[in-house]
Amino acid sequence: LLNLLNSFAGVTADMYADDLTIIVKGQSREDAIPTANMVLEKLHAWSRENGLAINPSKCEAAWSTLSTHTESDYDREGKWPLEVAGCKIPVMTMGASRTTKLLGMDLDPRLTLNVAATKQCVATSQRISQPLRCIAHKEAGPSLHDLRTFVIGYGASKLRYGSEVIWAVATDSAQNETQKTYASLARIVSGVPSTVDPESALLGANMPPLHVLCLRARLSIFENARACQTDWMRRPPPEPPPRAGFRISPLSRDELYAFADEYTRDYGTTQNPPREERFFRRSTPPFSAASAQQVTIGEELPLDHSITDVVELMREKRRVSEEALAPHSRRSWILATDGGVDVPRRQGLEWCSHPRIPRR
Repeated sequence: LLNLLNSFAGVTADMYADDLTIIVKGQSREDAIPTANMVLEKLHAWSRENGLAINPSKCEAAWSTLSTHTESDYDREGKWPLEVAGCKIPVMTMGASRTTKLLGMDLDPRLTLNVAATKQCVATSQRISQPLRCIAHKEAGPSLHDLRTFVIGYGASKLRYGSEVIWAVATDSAQNETQKTYASLARIVSGVPSTVDPESALLGANMPPLHVLCLRARLSIFENARACQTDWMRRPPPEPPPRAGFRISPLSRDELYAFADEYTRDYGTTQNPPREERFFRRSTPPFSAASAQQVTIGEELPLDHSITDVVELMREKRRVSEEALAPHSRRSWILATDGGVDVPRRQGLEWCSHPRIPRR
């Protein structure tokens, strides 16, 4: 699909997970919109042939003018509409008298980075805390374990979305606002009243501090950029390849993890304070991340290959697996997945103590 869309003159297409962005260049709106409609027709035809579902209600468009002359603020969406799958998409104008919104964010070209980051922090935290509080306080809601999984997975990942970039430039008030929302998530998870202090709530919910999560998300940017550079051709593409000339200086995982360990020590997040002892019960990143690569990934089990009967073979597999797991049954197992666990950067770590899970 990306090859098809990028083959048109003046059209650039980019995709991340299931979000497709198409940029069309033109001398004027009257010139660009027919081109964009032609591209959207091709996209619609390709999607029908390949079973790709497009939701027109979630499609958004913005028109940005780089010119010495100011663009008129008049509403011309009706005259030059964009269409996909028979539905019209409104086209917002950047710099118009009303603020343009795209993907739920205000696009105001007059804002500086700090102000924009601060606005986004506050807006995100308010938007997320409202539905989560509703779900948490509803009597006939999900069971406690489901609720905990949902709140940590959905709430924390949404709060971290973009934080790895804007956390460093956000003002103190914006950081405090985000921290407050994170603490309220912890109170929901641990079931304590709203008067409990944030540290106790985090401890009760067994959730690490937000700045540590933001730091790890920030570090994973470097890891992902490194992965893009080295093994792009050998893996299925979750995102488009970096542009030509994309280079990043080599940085080993050990260096990154050592940096994370040092950073947590600087913040006083060490193994000594008794109130944080629960976080250090298992050696899990980021608190002892330097030793994270010493995990055993798999082990070959001795099977009797002379068995031909399927049922007997299954029994033999079960017996061998249980024997291999017996000495480890009281240990915690760490599962590293490449799929969509609760971390938005396609890396997930999940704890489980159930002896049957690793066998599956």
